[in-house]
Parts: sequence; structure tokens; C-alpha cells
Amino acid sequence: MSDSLLPIVEGGYCIGCGACSAATHSALPMQLSPIGTYRPSFAALANLSAEQTEQAVTVCPFSNVGPNETEIGQTLYRESATFDLRLGYYAELCVGHVSEVPYRERGSSGGVLTWILVELLATGAVDAVVHVKRVKSGDDNTLFRYAISRTISEVQNGAKSRYYPIELSGVLDEIRTKPGRYVVVGLPCFIKAVRRLTRVDETLQQRILYCVGLVCGHLKSQAFADSLAWQVGIQPGQLHQIDFRVKLPDRPSGDYGVQLIGGGIDTIRPIRELLGANWGHNFFRYSACDFCDDVFAETADMAVGDAWLPEYEQDSGGNSVVVVRHPHLQALVRQGVADKRLHFDAVDADKIAQSQAGGLRDRREGLAYRLYLKKRSQKWAPQKRVEPEHRHLTSQRARVYAARSVAGQASHKLWQKAVQAGRFEVFRIGISPYIRRVQRAYQPYWKRLLGMLVDWVRGWSKS
Repeated sequence: MSDSLLPIVEGGYCIGCGACSAATHSALPMQLSPIGTYRPSFAALANLSAEQTEQAVTVCPFSNVGPNETEIGQTLYRESATFDLRLGYYAELCVGHVSEVPYRERGSSGGVLTWILVELLATGAVDAVVHVKRVKSGDDNTLFRYAISRTISEVQNGAKSRYYPIELSGVLDEIRTKPGRYVVVGLPCFIKAVRRLTRVDETLQQRILYCVGLVCGHLKSQAFADSLAWQVGIQPGQLHQIDFRVKLPDRPSGDYGVQLIGGGIDTIRPIRELLGANWGHNFFRYSACDFCDDVFAETADMAVGDAWLPEYEQDSGGNSVVVVRHPHLQALVRQGVADKRLHFDAVDADKIAQSQAGGLRDRREGLAYRLYLKKRSQKWAPQKRVEPEHRHLTSQRARVYAARSVAGQASHKLWQKAVQAGRFEVFRIGISPYIRRVQRAYQPYWKRLLGMLVDWVRGWSKS
């Protein structure tokens, strides 16, 4: 089964990165699915030649063909970095923010990602930056796409997080046709796909000099943005602009806002006031994210994420955790610290791992449990660096992971029902039992029993 894309796409393991489309020179066009996630065309899949199928499978980040994250990292960094099972390879570990204006102010957290991209461009190390940018007018109603920036102002205007479906095929085709030196920004699985591509595509290998990764929780479908907008009165299809991370002064960094523009409405709301803000509920999560074991973009030359650490979270300006692997990027970071352009604290691997403790649990013990369930039901699943296992889990943790997965799957179906009905309340009411199930999974037995009794009484009284 590992020599075909079909079980990957049909099984929900496709992350929609577009690497297969790039590898086959657009023989596999990427399309938005009914639930707002990218995937290759099913019709095109059926018409692939044996050679094209091999090309596509070789680069897919969720196929069993080709090197995994540890093997890629070993090839790239073993001579200059230290290995950690949680972080991958690392040469430098830091927490902090950019001191010079306007990076931190414009960024989602510490402004480090945009700073390093500008440094690469300004020092002549690269000619262009490949990253996700806002679409001014999308005929397919998408709000963000991968694009190429060639000036500092263009890179700075592309700052901030995008919790939105995107795919790489178009920009990879552009890199092939336009000579130059590029740096690519992406989620862990996207960077893994790029690394696999550069192993088989000489042109991309010569032109993509650096990869910068994002520390990742999971990727959201298009419905996540639309659901936030609908709650403030912007109907699906009318959302024109969204800023997922608006810093709110004098609040902890995790207590941020979201700006929503469309349908005559322009508003900023604290994210915690909106349904879907809790990422532990897995709303609109790509199902492929249930089978990923890379949190810290282990194949990237540098990984940047939010510093979800007690000693930094009270700073509303935001701070970043930084994992540096490439010697040249390490030199840029050290020079930035020496010039006081970067305000960084040197930390150890335990501190970096602590910043993503929940994500690591989900991608280790949670993933092991999900793989075990697939194995028990005799269903195909991608081979991961985590072995299928369930004995390591308490019954409570098993309930938590099961409840989260079910909630995520339900969110896609309920969203479609709500859109068809034209009423957000269809989603809100429908998803409520799944939220309660997740919440109760954390509770001791007697509290769960009491909660189920209360639900039964409520249901009985309504009937």
C-alpha cells in the first residue's frame, strides 16, 4: 500500500502540501475539498502513470517511501548540531524577541521569523522569500496563498500566523522557472516535503538554499476562519480579511485578539470569547495532523514558535522559542544578539520542550495510541517514528485522545450542516456534546458519571 497515494488521500493522511503536484509537474492539481482542506484531484489520481505515481509518493511527507525527519536531519546537521528526541537536531536554543522596530510589533509573537528572513535577504544570502501572504482578491474565495517576496517591505508585510489551508505547488513551479536563491518558510510537514523534493529535483536543490520552519500544533481547514467570522455576523463567503493574532495590550501573550473584516463589519474580538479558541478541542483540524510526529520542524534550518512558558507569557508583546540548526543562521542570530538587535535568553532543550509540552504529548503518546487503534482495526497508517502502543496510557489519557479525535471529525461534518442550513447555531448546538465529552475526559470517574446523569435528566425533561 505504500507505493500509492490513494490510501494516503482516502485515509485522510494528506496534508495538502502540494508536493505531489510539484513532483508530477501539475499532473496532480490541488483542489479544495468540501470541508475546506487541500488535496490532489481524485480524478487525476486515477489517471497517473506508474512513473508519476512513484514521483508523487517519493515526496509525500506522509508516505512510507523516502527518509523520515530524523534521517533528513542527520544528513543535514549531524556534523554541527546535537540531537534531541523531542526537538531533533539543534546548534543553538533561545527564547526572546526582536528588539528593533517593527518586527515584534508586527509579529504574532517575538518577530523572530520575519527578522531572520529579512536578514537573509538584506545580507544577500538569498534573493527571495517563499512564504504565506494575504490574498487581496481571490476568485476562489481563499484568503491566503504561498507567494514569493523579493523586497524587505514585501517580507515584512507577510508577517504573522496564518491558521489556514495553503499549498506549495504554484510557488515551487515558479522557483523552477525563475533562477535565484530562495528560502522557504513552512509547517514541519511542508518542509519535510520540500526536503524530499530537493533530493529528486536538481533545480529545486540548487535554488532552495534555506528552509525555516514553524513550531506546529496542527493545521486548520478554511472553516476555522469562517467560523470565527460567522460568530461576529460575517456570513460564510463574505470574510475578506482576517488577522488571527492581534496583540492586546496589558494582557498575557496567549490572550490575543482576532480581527475580522467583511460584510460591512470590521471588528477585533478576544479569541477566548469565540467558539473554537481552544485548540485542544481539535475543531477543523486536518486529520493528517493526528499522524504527525514532528513538532519543532526538525528538517528546517531554523524553527520558530510561541514561547508558551510561565516566565514569558505575561509579556503582551510576545516572545519566541528558537531552535537554530544551520551554521549560517546561527551566525546571524549571534551577531543580532551581539548588536542588541535581538533580546534572547539562552536555554536548554528541556525549556524548549516545555514550551510545547501539550503538543509533544499529543505527537508521542497520543500518536502511539492512534496508531495502535489503526493497527487493531487493520487499517493502513503511515509509518512513524513512534510505535503503535496503548499500554503506556492511563484510561483517562486514552479517553482524552479519543474524545479529541471524535470532536475534530465531528466539527467538519457539523460545519457543513450549519452552512447548508444557513445558521451558525446548528454548529454551536451540534458541537456542544463533543466539547463536554472532551472536558469530561479529564475528570475523575464520579464527576463524569454525574455529568452524564445531568445530561440524561435534561434530555428526559425536554422530551
